[in-house]
Amino acid sequence: MRDSIRNRPMKLPRPAPYRSLLLVVALVVLALLLLVLDQAGMLGSLRGQAQSLLSPALRGLSQVGSGLSGVGQGLSDAQRLSQENAALREENSQLKAQIIKDQPLEQEVARLRQQLRIEEDRPWKLLGADVSTHTPDAGRRVLILAVGSDQGVKPGMAVISKEGSGPPALIGVVEEVGARSASVLLITDFSSSVSAQVYHSGTIADGIVQGQWQRGSRLLLEQIQRAAPLAQGDIVVTAGLSAQFDSDLPRAAIPKNVPIGTVETSHADGYSQAAELRPFVDPDQVRYAWVILSQDG
Repeated sequence: MRDSIRNRPMKLPRPAPYRSLLLVVALVVLALLLLVLDQAGMLGSLRGQAQSLLSPALRGLSQVGSGLSGVGQGLSDAQRLSQENAALREENSQLKAQIIKDQPLEQEVARLRQQLRIEEDRPWKLLGADVSTHTPDAGRRVLILAVGSDQGVKPGMAVISKEGSGPPALIGVVEEVGARSASVLLITDFSSSVSAQVYHSGTIADGIVQGQWQRGSRLLLEQIQRAAPLAQGDIVVTAGLSAQFDSDLPRAAIPKNVPIGTVETSHADGYSQAAELRPFVDPDQVRYAWVILSQDG
């Protein structure tokens, strides 16, 4: 007996919304029936009792209708909020796309302003260019600029860049030129040598800046007079000797007083001195540079 009870399927109560729907339908049918009877004059003295009986039910139906209207309004508000949220997401996406689109323009404007400041401070006419690539050509330190002879670039011209708050400094010399590209031999390459001067407490000493990358270093200042004072932090710039002689040498277009770097350590080198230099700009990190096309005076 107990097993048969256990195995008997349980009848679940109907959901509350289903019962409410049946109640609403029953009340509507009853109201229509009473309306028909009243129009036929068959209610008589029962009319008042029917009204008192149906009034609470009708008020209940009114409340149910108001509740359903509130639910509909809630659904409408949720749909409106969903649409507004989708519109905001679309607007945010468009703003991000515009920011990405404007970034190259803002970067170009910043570079032009930087170039103007350099030209105001220095007697140089500059041509800015992106670095297309760094090319370790058989171990040589070379980079390619996206400008060439069409823009007035020639072999022997100095190439500078700027890093942070440091000065615009020499990073290399134009070696070969195409119509719209130019290869630049970096000053850190062992085959690079540039006439230079080192300043120390009002005194000036001449020397040669030699690239040392292939020897595991960066720059070496050589052939300095043995008696010339040197100290850490002394500034080294180009001497511009070839340009002064107006010669056709490969370094003839390098102006005077282009910053190169600072002295780190110095040591005796036979009858002269030599010094390890720290460049103001690391040529291997350069992504934008300027070619010095000409100088005033």
